[in-house]
Amino acid sequence: MRKALGFIAALLVFGVAAVGWCAQTVYAAHDQVRFTQTILLGDPAVADGLSMQTHATYGNHLFWDSTIKLQAGAPHTQTEYHFFNTEQEQSYDQSHQGVEIYSAVQSSGSNFLDTPKYRQTGLERVYQELYDSAATDKEVEKTIMVADYCEYYPLEGFISLEGINHDFGIWTYGPSQSDSLAMWNKLQEFFRIPVLPTERITISLTKSRDGSLATSSSGNEEGDQFYLDTQSVVTPQTCYFTFNNHTLKGNTVDTSLIPGGYGIYALDYAAGVVKTLKGGGIEIAENGCLHLDSLRMVFPIDTTEEFLQLSQWEDDGTLLLYTRHKNDYFLTIIEMDTMQQIQRLKIQSTQTDDGAWYNLLENDDFIVTVIDQTATVLLPNGDGTFRIDMQTPNTLNLEYLSWHRDSNAIAYNNGKLAVAYENIDQTTGFRYAPCFNTVIFDNTGLVFLAQYQSSLRNVLTDSYNSNEIVRLVDQNPIEVTWK
Repeated sequence: MRKALGFIAALLVFGVAAVGWCAQTVYAAHDQVRFTQTILLGDPAVADGLSMQTHATYGNHLFWDSTIKLQAGAPHTQTEYHFFNTEQEQSYDQSHQGVEIYSAVQSSGSNFLDTPKYRQTGLERVYQELYDSAATDKEVEKTIMVADYCEYYPLEGFISLEGINHDFGIWTYGPSQSDSLAMWNKLQEFFRIPVLPTERITISLTKSRDGSLATSSSGNEEGDQFYLDTQSVVTPQTCYFTFNNHTLKGNTVDTSLIPGGYGIYALDYAAGVVKTLKGGGIEIAENGCLHLDSLRMVFPIDTTEEFLQLSQWEDDGTLLLYTRHKNDYFLTIIEMDTMQQIQRLKIQSTQTDDGAWYNLLENDDFIVTVIDQTATVLLPNGDGTFRIDMQTPNTLNLEYLSWHRDSNAIAYNNGKLAVAYENIDQTTGFRYAPCFNTVIFDNTGLVFLAQYQSSLRNVLTDSYNSNEIVRLVDQNPIEVTWK
Protein backbone atom coordinates (compact mmCIF):
# COMPACT_ATOMS: atom_id res chain seq x y z
CA MET A 1 0.00 0.00 0.00
CA ARG A 2 2.81 2.37 0.91
CA LYS A 3 4.55 1.56 -2.39
CA ALA A 4 1.33 2.32 -4.25
CA LEU A 5 0.88 5.65 -2.46
CA GLY A 6 4.49 6.53 -3.11
CA PHE A 7 4.11 5.67 -6.77
CA ILE A 8 0.98 7.83 -7.05
CA ALA A 9 2.77 10.71 -5.28
CA ALA A 10 5.69 10.37 -7.68
CA LEU A 11 3.30 10.47 -10.63
CA LEU A 12 1.69 13.63 -9.25
CA VAL A 13 5.04 15.32 -8.81
CA PHE A 14 6.08 14.25 -12.28
CA GLY A 15 2.74 15.42 -13.71
CA VAL A 16 3.03 18.86 -12.13
CA ALA A 17 6.62 19.16 -13.35
CA ALA A 18 5.58 18.06 -16.83
CA VAL A 19 2.74 20.62 -16.96
CA GLY A 20 5.13 23.31 -15.83
CA TRP A 21 7.71 22.24 -18.39
CA CYS A 22 5.07 22.17 -21.13
CA ALA A 23 3.74 25.59 -20.17
CA GLN A 24 7.22 27.03 -20.13
CA THR A 25 8.25 25.34 -23.36
CA VAL A 26 5.05 25.75 -25.36
CA TYR A 27 4.13 29.26 -24.27
CA ALA A 28 7.66 30.68 -24.15
CA ALA A 29 7.74 31.05 -27.92
CA HIS A 30 4.05 31.96 -28.10
CA ASP A 31 4.42 34.77 -25.60
CA GLN A 32 7.33 36.34 -27.43
CA VAL A 33 5.85 38.59 -30.10
CA ARG A 34 7.94 39.05 -33.22
CA PHE A 35 7.92 42.19 -35.37
CA THR A 36 8.96 42.05 -39.01
CA GLN A 37 10.49 45.27 -40.32
CA THR A 38 9.75 46.48 -43.85
CA ILE A 39 11.72 49.60 -44.79
CA LEU A 40 9.86 51.74 -47.30
CA LEU A 41 12.22 54.71 -47.35
CA GLY A 42 15.63 55.69 -46.00
CA ASP A 43 18.67 54.15 -44.33
CA PRO A 44 17.88 52.05 -41.23
CA ALA A 45 21.01 53.41 -39.57
CA VAL A 46 19.10 56.68 -39.12
CA ALA A 47 16.87 54.91 -36.57
CA ASP A 48 19.61 53.29 -34.47
CA GLY A 49 18.92 53.71 -30.76
CA LEU A 50 15.17 54.18 -31.24
CA SER A 51 12.82 52.07 -29.08
CA MET A 52 9.09 51.53 -29.55
CA GLN A 53 6.95 49.87 -26.92
CA THR A 54 3.52 48.52 -27.84
CA HIS A 55 0.79 47.47 -25.42
CA ALA A 56 -1.63 44.92 -26.90
CA THR A 57 -4.53 43.00 -25.40
CA TYR A 58 -7.03 40.27 -26.23
CA GLY A 59 -10.34 40.76 -24.47
CA ASN A 60 -8.57 42.54 -21.58
CA HIS A 61 -7.49 39.09 -20.34
CA LEU A 62 -4.26 38.60 -22.29
CA PHE A 63 -1.67 41.38 -22.47
CA TRP A 64 1.56 41.70 -24.45
CA ASP A 65 3.98 44.55 -23.67
CA SER A 66 6.58 44.43 -26.43
CA THR A 67 9.72 46.55 -26.67
CA ILE A 68 11.22 46.87 -30.15
CA LYS A 69 14.78 48.27 -30.17
CA LEU A 70 16.31 49.30 -33.48
CA GLN A 71 19.99 48.38 -33.59
CA ALA A 72 22.31 47.83 -36.57
CA GLY A 73 19.36 48.20 -38.94
CA ALA A 74 17.22 45.45 -37.41
CA PRO A 75 14.47 45.25 -34.77
CA HIS A 76 15.19 43.35 -31.54
CA THR A 77 12.01 42.50 -29.64
CA GLN A 78 11.38 41.50 -26.04
CA THR A 79 7.87 40.82 -24.72
CA GLU A 80 6.33 40.66 -21.27
CA TYR A 81 3.19 38.53 -21.33
CA HIS A 82 0.43 38.54 -18.71
CA PHE A 83 -2.75 36.50 -18.32
CA PHE A 84 -5.63 37.33 -15.97
CA ASN A 85 -8.60 35.10 -15.17
CA THR A 86 -10.84 38.14 -14.84
CA GLU A 87 -11.25 40.96 -17.33
CA GLN A 88 -8.97 43.87 -16.50
CA GLU A 89 -10.13 47.47 -16.55
CA GLN A 90 -7.98 49.64 -18.78
CA SER A 91 -6.81 52.78 -17.02
CA TYR A 92 -8.15 56.10 -18.29
CA ASP A 93 -7.12 59.67 -17.73
CA GLN A 94 -9.04 60.98 -14.72
CA SER A 95 -8.12 64.61 -15.37
CA HIS A 96 -10.97 67.10 -15.16
CA GLN A 97 -12.12 69.10 -18.16
CA GLY A 98 -12.59 72.40 -16.35
CA VAL A 99 -15.03 74.99 -17.71
CA GLU A 100 -16.83 73.81 -20.83
CA ILE A 101 -19.13 76.46 -22.32
CA TYR A 102 -20.92 76.24 -25.66
CA SER A 103 -23.26 78.52 -27.51
CA ALA A 104 -26.68 76.86 -27.34
CA VAL A 105 -28.11 78.05 -30.64
CA GLN A 106 -27.95 74.62 -32.28
CA SER A 107 -29.40 72.62 -29.37
CA SER A 108 -32.04 74.91 -27.92
CA GLY A 109 -35.00 72.79 -29.03
CA SER A 110 -33.92 69.46 -27.60
CA ASN A 111 -36.28 69.43 -24.59
CA PHE A 112 -38.18 72.71 -24.64
CA LEU A 113 -41.38 70.95 -23.52
CA ASP A 114 -39.72 70.25 -20.16
CA THR A 115 -39.34 73.99 -19.58
CA PRO A 116 -42.44 75.78 -18.23
CA LYS A 117 -43.71 78.46 -20.61
CA TYR A 118 -43.06 81.23 -18.11
CA ARG A 119 -39.37 80.23 -18.16
CA GLN A 120 -39.06 79.81 -21.91
CA THR A 121 -36.79 82.39 -23.48
CA GLY A 122 -35.27 83.10 -26.85
CA LEU A 123 -35.17 80.19 -29.25
CA GLU A 124 -37.33 77.95 -27.08
CA ARG A 125 -40.27 80.18 -27.98
CA VAL A 126 -39.71 79.40 -31.66
CA TYR A 127 -39.97 75.69 -31.02
CA GLN A 128 -43.03 76.23 -28.82
CA GLU A 129 -44.74 78.25 -31.57
CA LEU A 130 -43.85 75.61 -34.13
CA TYR A 131 -45.10 72.85 -31.83
CA ASP A 132 -48.43 74.58 -31.23
CA SER A 133 -49.04 74.93 -34.97
CA ALA A 134 -47.79 71.49 -36.03
CA ALA A 135 -50.10 68.73 -37.24
CA THR A 136 -49.59 65.22 -35.88
CA ASP A 137 -46.98 63.13 -37.72
CA LYS A 138 -46.11 66.04 -39.99
CA GLU A 139 -42.68 67.66 -40.07
CA VAL A 140 -42.71 71.45 -39.94
CA GLU A 141 -39.73 73.64 -40.69
CA LYS A 142 -38.84 77.28 -40.25
CA THR A 143 -35.84 79.47 -40.97
CA ILE A 144 -35.27 82.33 -38.54
CA MET A 145 -32.87 85.14 -37.81
CA VAL A 146 -31.34 84.25 -34.43
CA ALA A 147 -31.08 87.94 -33.46
CA ASP A 148 -34.86 88.24 -33.66
CA TYR A 149 -35.13 85.95 -30.63
CA CYS A 150 -31.85 86.36 -28.74
CA GLU A 151 -29.89 89.54 -28.01
CA TYR A 152 -26.89 87.57 -26.73
CA TYR A 153 -25.73 84.03 -27.42
CA PRO A 154 -27.39 81.62 -24.99
CA LEU A 155 -24.94 79.38 -23.15
CA GLU A 156 -24.92 75.77 -22.04
CA GLY A 157 -22.27 73.39 -20.79
CA PHE A 158 -20.76 72.01 -17.62
CA ILE A 159 -17.96 72.48 -15.12
CA SER A 160 -15.84 69.47 -14.15
CA LEU A 161 -13.23 69.98 -11.42
CA GLU A 162 -12.04 67.83 -8.54
CA GLY A 163 -15.12 67.22 -6.42
CA ILE A 164 -17.17 69.69 -8.49
CA ASN A 165 -19.67 68.85 -11.23
CA HIS A 166 -22.20 71.35 -12.56
CA ASP A 167 -24.43 70.91 -15.58
CA PHE A 168 -26.08 74.05 -16.89
CA GLY A 169 -27.65 72.80 -20.12
CA ILE A 170 -30.31 75.50 -19.79
CA TRP A 171 -31.69 74.85 -23.28
CA THR A 172 -32.29 71.18 -22.54
CA TYR A 173 -33.37 70.33 -18.99
CA GLY A 174 -31.86 73.44 -17.45
CA PRO A 175 -29.74 73.61 -14.29
CA SER A 176 -31.21 71.15 -11.81
CA GLN A 177 -29.57 72.55 -8.69
CA SER A 178 -29.53 76.04 -7.25
CA ASP A 179 -25.73 76.27 -7.38
CA SER A 180 -25.72 75.14 -11.04
CA LEU A 181 -28.35 77.78 -11.80
CA ALA A 182 -26.24 80.41 -10.02
CA MET A 183 -23.23 79.30 -12.08
CA TRP A 184 -25.17 79.55 -15.33
CA ASN A 185 -26.51 82.99 -14.42
CA LYS A 186 -22.98 84.16 -13.63
CA LEU A 187 -21.58 82.89 -16.92
CA GLN A 188 -24.51 84.22 -18.95
CA GLU A 189 -24.08 87.63 -17.35
CA PHE A 190 -20.29 87.63 -17.74
CA PHE A 191 -20.06 86.39 -21.32
CA ARG A 192 -22.53 88.67 -23.06
CA ILE A 193 -21.72 88.25 -26.74
CA PRO A 194 -24.22 89.90 -29.12
CA VAL A 195 -25.70 87.55 -31.71
CA LEU A 196 -24.47 88.13 -35.26
CA PRO A 197 -27.12 90.17 -37.08
CA THR A 198 -26.93 87.90 -40.15
CA GLU A 199 -26.93 84.50 -38.42
CA ARG A 200 -29.77 82.22 -39.52
CA ILE A 201 -30.76 78.73 -38.48
CA THR A 202 -33.32 76.35 -39.90
CA ILE A 203 -35.27 74.39 -37.30
CA SER A 204 -37.59 71.45 -37.79
CA LEU A 205 -40.03 69.60 -35.58
CA THR A 206 -42.20 66.48 -35.79
CA LYS A 207 -44.99 65.85 -33.26
CA SER A 208 -45.98 62.17 -32.98
CA ARG A 209 -49.35 60.76 -31.94
CA ASP A 210 -47.86 59.20 -28.81
CA GLY A 211 -46.58 62.56 -27.67
CA SER A 212 -42.95 61.96 -28.54
CA LEU A 213 -41.08 64.72 -30.25
CA ALA A 214 -38.21 64.99 -32.72
CA THR A 215 -36.40 68.28 -33.26
CA SER A 216 -33.36 69.41 -35.19
CA SER A 217 -31.61 72.60 -36.21
CA SER A 218 -28.88 73.51 -38.65
CA GLY A 219 -26.99 76.57 -39.70
CA ASN A 220 -28.02 78.44 -42.81
CA GLU A 221 -25.37 79.33 -45.39
CA GLU A 222 -26.95 82.70 -46.13
CA GLY A 223 -25.44 84.23 -42.99
CA ASP A 224 -22.31 83.94 -40.88
CA GLN A 225 -22.26 81.65 -37.81
CA PHE A 226 -20.48 81.60 -34.45
CA TYR A 227 -19.84 78.59 -32.25
CA LEU A 228 -18.52 79.36 -28.79
CA ASP A 229 -16.43 76.47 -27.47
CA THR A 230 -14.06 76.92 -24.51
CA GLN A 231 -10.75 75.20 -23.80
CA SER A 232 -9.42 74.88 -20.24
CA VAL A 233 -6.23 74.39 -18.23
CA VAL A 234 -6.89 73.10 -14.72
CA THR A 235 -4.55 73.74 -11.78
CA PRO A 236 -5.17 72.73 -8.13
CA GLN A 237 -6.85 76.06 -7.24
CA THR A 238 -7.70 77.79 -10.53
CA CYS A 239 -9.19 76.93 -13.91
CA TYR A 240 -7.93 79.02 -16.84
CA PHE A 241 -9.95 79.01 -20.05
CA THR A 242 -10.65 80.88 -23.28
CA PHE A 243 -12.33 80.46 -26.67
CA ASN A 244 -11.93 81.33 -30.33
CA ASN A 245 -13.69 84.64 -31.01
CA HIS A 246 -13.79 84.09 -34.78
CA THR A 247 -16.84 83.11 -36.80
CA LEU A 248 -16.98 80.48 -39.53
CA LYS A 249 -16.26 83.15 -42.13
CA GLY A 250 -13.28 84.55 -40.22
CA ASN A 251 -14.98 87.59 -38.72
CA THR A 252 -14.73 88.46 -35.03
CA VAL A 253 -17.65 88.61 -32.61
CA ASP A 254 -18.17 91.56 -30.27
CA THR A 255 -16.47 90.74 -26.95
CA SER A 256 -16.42 94.32 -25.63
CA LEU A 257 -19.19 93.61 -23.10
CA ILE A 258 -17.14 90.91 -21.35
CA PRO A 259 -15.56 92.42 -18.20
CA GLY A 260 -11.92 93.02 -19.13
CA GLY A 261 -12.56 92.16 -22.77
CA TYR A 262 -11.31 89.18 -24.76
CA GLY A 263 -8.55 87.00 -23.34
CA ILE A 264 -7.77 84.18 -20.94
CA TYR A 265 -10.23 83.93 -18.03
CA ALA A 266 -9.74 82.45 -14.57
CA LEU A 267 -12.12 80.88 -12.06
CA ASP A 268 -10.89 79.91 -8.58
CA TYR A 269 -12.23 76.92 -6.66
CA ALA A 270 -11.66 74.82 -3.56
CA ALA A 271 -11.23 71.18 -4.57
CA GLY A 272 -13.37 68.46 -3.04
CA VAL A 273 -12.38 64.94 -2.00
CA VAL A 274 -12.56 62.32 -4.73
CA LYS A 275 -12.11 58.57 -4.23
CA THR A 276 -11.07 56.21 -7.01
CA LEU A 277 -13.36 53.18 -7.20
CA LYS A 278 -12.17 49.63 -7.72
CA GLY A 279 -13.73 49.46 -11.17
CA GLY A 280 -11.84 52.56 -12.30
CA GLY A 281 -14.54 55.20 -11.77
CA ILE A 282 -14.56 57.98 -9.20
CA GLU A 283 -16.81 58.94 -6.32
CA ILE A 284 -17.12 62.38 -4.76
CA ALA A 285 -16.67 61.92 -1.02
CA GLU A 286 -16.78 65.64 -0.30
CA ASN A 287 -18.04 68.36 -2.64
CA GLY A 288 -15.76 71.17 -3.66
CA CYS A 289 -16.74 74.81 -4.00
CA LEU A 290 -16.60 77.30 -6.87
CA HIS A 291 -15.70 80.90 -6.05
CA LEU A 292 -18.08 82.58 -8.50
CA ASP A 293 -16.98 86.10 -7.64
CA SER A 294 -13.42 85.25 -8.70
CA LEU A 295 -14.36 84.94 -12.41
CA ARG A 296 -12.12 87.41 -14.23
CA MET A 297 -10.06 88.11 -17.35
CA VAL A 298 -6.37 87.58 -16.49
CA PHE A 299 -4.52 87.91 -19.80
CA PRO A 300 -5.67 89.90 -22.85
CA ILE A 301 -5.63 88.40 -26.33
CA ASP A 302 -5.59 90.63 -29.40
CA THR A 303 -9.08 90.30 -30.89
CA THR A 304 -7.59 90.08 -34.39
CA GLU A 305 -5.67 86.91 -33.47
CA GLU A 306 -7.28 83.51 -33.88
CA PHE A 307 -7.00 81.25 -30.82
CA LEU A 308 -5.68 77.73 -31.49
CA GLN A 309 -4.77 76.07 -28.19
CA LEU A 310 -4.13 76.72 -24.49
CA SER A 311 -2.04 74.39 -22.33
CA GLN A 312 0.32 74.27 -19.36
CA TRP A 313 3.97 73.37 -19.78
CA GLU A 314 4.55 70.53 -17.35
CA ASP A 315 4.29 71.95 -13.80
CA ASP A 316 6.71 74.84 -14.15
CA GLY A 317 4.05 77.52 -13.77
CA THR A 318 3.71 78.74 -17.35
CA LEU A 319 0.80 78.76 -19.77
CA LEU A 320 1.33 78.14 -23.49
CA LEU A 321 -0.96 80.16 -25.74
CA TYR A 322 -0.97 79.29 -29.46
CA THR A 323 -2.51 81.84 -31.84
CA ARG A 324 -2.58 82.81 -35.49
CA HIS A 325 -2.54 86.30 -37.00
CA LYS A 326 -3.22 86.18 -40.73
CA ASN A 327 -0.51 83.80 -42.03
CA ASP A 328 1.77 83.98 -38.95
CA TYR A 329 1.65 81.46 -36.10
CA PHE A 330 2.80 82.37 -32.59
CA LEU A 331 3.51 80.75 -29.23
CA THR A 332 3.09 83.07 -26.24
CA ILE A 333 4.57 82.02 -22.87
CA ILE A 334 2.75 83.41 -19.81
CA GLU A 335 4.01 83.20 -16.23
CA MET A 336 1.08 82.02 -14.14
CA ASP A 337 2.12 83.70 -10.87
CA THR A 338 1.97 87.15 -12.47
CA MET A 339 0.05 86.40 -15.69
CA GLN A 340 2.70 88.36 -17.55
CA GLN A 341 4.11 87.49 -20.96
CA ILE A 342 7.70 86.25 -20.84
CA GLN A 343 8.07 85.32 -24.51
CA ARG A 344 6.27 85.63 -27.84
CA LEU A 345 7.83 83.27 -30.37
CA LYS A 346 6.93 83.27 -34.04
CA ILE A 347 6.83 79.61 -35.05
CA GLN A 348 6.37 80.00 -38.79
CA SER A 349 4.44 81.65 -41.61
CA THR A 350 2.26 80.05 -44.27
CA GLN A 351 1.39 81.06 -47.80
CA THR A 352 -2.25 81.76 -46.98
CA ASP A 353 -3.85 84.00 -44.37
CA ASP A 354 -7.08 81.95 -44.41
CA GLY A 355 -5.70 79.45 -41.90
CA ALA A 356 -3.83 76.21 -42.42
CA TRP A 357 -4.17 72.71 -41.04
CA TYR A 358 -2.39 72.47 -37.68
CA ASN A 359 -1.58 69.96 -34.95
CA LEU A 360 0.13 70.59 -31.61
CA LEU A 361 1.87 67.87 -29.60
CA GLU A 362 3.52 68.47 -26.24
CA ASN A 363 5.97 65.90 -24.95
CA ASP A 364 7.60 66.05 -21.50
CA ASP A 365 10.82 67.34 -23.08
CA PHE A 366 9.79 69.20 -26.23
CA ILE A 367 6.92 70.55 -28.33
CA VAL A 368 6.04 69.63 -31.91
CA THR A 369 3.87 71.88 -34.05
CA VAL A 370 2.59 70.73 -37.43
CA ILE A 371 1.31 73.69 -39.44
CA ASP A 372 0.32 73.28 -43.05
CA GLN A 373 2.92 70.67 -44.13
CA THR A 374 5.75 71.79 -41.83
CA ALA A 375 6.86 70.14 -38.59
CA THR A 376 8.69 72.27 -36.03
CA VAL A 377 10.40 71.09 -32.84
CA LEU A 378 10.60 73.56 -29.95
CA LEU A 379 13.01 72.91 -27.08
CA PRO A 380 12.86 74.59 -23.64
CA ASN A 381 15.75 76.87 -22.71
CA GLY A 382 15.38 76.20 -18.99
CA ASP A 383 14.14 79.70 -18.12
CA GLY A 384 10.54 79.27 -19.27
CA THR A 385 11.27 80.25 -22.86
CA PHE A 386 11.61 78.07 -25.98
CA ARG A 387 13.71 77.96 -29.13
CA ILE A 388 13.19 76.42 -32.56
CA ASP A 389 15.62 73.48 -32.80
CA MET A 390 14.43 71.78 -36.00
CA GLN A 391 12.03 72.68 -38.79
CA THR A 392 11.21 70.62 -41.88
CA PRO A 393 10.43 71.98 -45.35
CA ASN A 394 6.74 72.50 -46.10
CA THR A 395 6.50 69.18 -47.95
CA LEU A 396 5.32 66.65 -45.34
CA ASN A 397 2.67 64.05 -46.03
CA LEU A 398 0.11 64.74 -43.28
CA GLU A 399 -0.74 61.04 -43.11
CA TYR A 400 2.32 60.70 -40.88
CA LEU A 401 1.37 63.52 -38.51
CA SER A 402 -2.41 63.57 -38.38
CA TRP A 403 -4.47 65.05 -35.55
CA HIS A 404 -4.87 61.98 -33.35
CA ARG A 405 -1.17 61.32 -32.71
CA ASP A 406 -0.31 60.57 -29.07
CA SER A 407 2.44 62.70 -27.50
CA ASN A 408 3.90 59.52 -25.96
CA ALA A 409 4.45 58.16 -29.46
CA ILE A 410 7.00 60.81 -30.47
CA ALA A 411 10.70 61.17 -29.63
CA TYR A 412 13.39 63.70 -30.54
CA ASN A 413 17.16 63.31 -30.60
CA ASN A 414 19.92 65.37 -32.21
CA GLY A 415 17.76 67.01 -34.86
CA LYS A 416 15.71 63.91 -35.66
CA LEU A 417 11.99 63.57 -34.86
CA ALA A 418 10.51 60.05 -34.68
CA VAL A 419 6.77 59.35 -34.78
CA ALA A 420 5.04 55.96 -34.41
CA TYR A 421 1.38 55.28 -35.15
CA GLU A 422 -0.90 52.27 -35.45
CA ASN A 423 -1.24 50.75 -38.91
CA ILE A 424 -4.94 50.28 -39.66
CA ASP A 425 -6.33 49.21 -43.02
CA GLN A 426 -7.48 52.49 -44.56
CA THR A 427 -10.17 50.82 -46.68
CA THR A 428 -11.90 48.56 -44.15
CA GLY A 429 -10.77 50.09 -40.86
CA PHE A 430 -9.80 46.57 -39.71
CA ARG A 431 -6.93 45.88 -37.36
CA TYR A 432 -5.40 42.76 -38.87
CA ALA A 433 -2.76 42.83 -36.13
CA PRO A 434 -1.44 45.32 -33.57
CA CYS A 435 1.06 46.69 -36.10
CA PHE A 436 2.53 50.16 -36.49
CA ASN A 437 4.54 52.46 -38.73
CA THR A 438 7.52 54.60 -37.73
CA VAL A 439 8.64 57.75 -39.53
CA ILE A 440 11.66 59.98 -38.91
CA PHE A 441 12.08 63.60 -40.01
CA ASP A 442 14.96 66.05 -39.91
CA ASN A 443 15.43 69.54 -41.35
CA THR A 444 15.53 68.06 -44.87
CA GLY A 445 12.14 66.34 -44.51
CA LEU A 446 11.22 62.64 -44.37
CA VAL A 447 14.36 60.47 -43.98
CA PHE A 448 12.96 57.12 -42.78
CA LEU A 449 9.71 55.16 -43.11
CA ALA A 450 9.18 51.57 -41.97
CA GLN A 451 6.32 49.20 -41.20
CA TYR A 452 6.43 46.78 -38.28
CA GLN A 453 4.27 43.68 -38.68
CA SER A 454 3.33 41.81 -35.51
CA SER A 455 3.26 38.03 -35.27
CA LEU A 456 -0.05 38.37 -33.42
CA ARG A 457 -2.69 37.99 -36.10
CA ASN A 458 -6.47 38.39 -36.29
CA VAL A 459 -8.83 36.34 -38.46
CA LEU A 460 -11.46 38.88 -39.41
CA THR A 461 -14.92 38.74 -40.95
CA ASP A 462 -17.10 41.60 -42.17
CA SER A 463 -17.41 42.96 -38.63
CA TYR A 464 -15.86 42.28 -35.27
CA ASN A 465 -16.12 43.16 -31.63
CA SER A 466 -13.08 44.88 -30.11
CA ASN A 467 -12.91 42.18 -27.41
CA GLU A 468 -12.66 39.46 -30.06
CA ILE A 469 -9.40 40.64 -31.59
CA VAL A 470 -5.85 41.35 -30.51
CA ARG A 471 -5.56 45.12 -30.48
CA LEU A 472 -3.56 47.93 -28.97
CA VAL A 473 -4.90 49.29 -25.69
CA ASP A 474 -6.80 52.57 -25.69
CA GLN A 475 -4.53 54.54 -23.34
CA ASN A 476 -0.89 55.01 -24.40
CA PRO A 477 -0.90 52.20 -27.02
CA ILE A 478 2.58 53.05 -28.37
CA GLU A 479 5.47 54.73 -26.57
CA VAL A 480 8.66 55.94 -28.27
CA THR A 481 12.02 56.73 -26.70
CA TRP A 482 15.37 57.57 -28.20
CA LYS A 483 18.75 57.12 -26.54
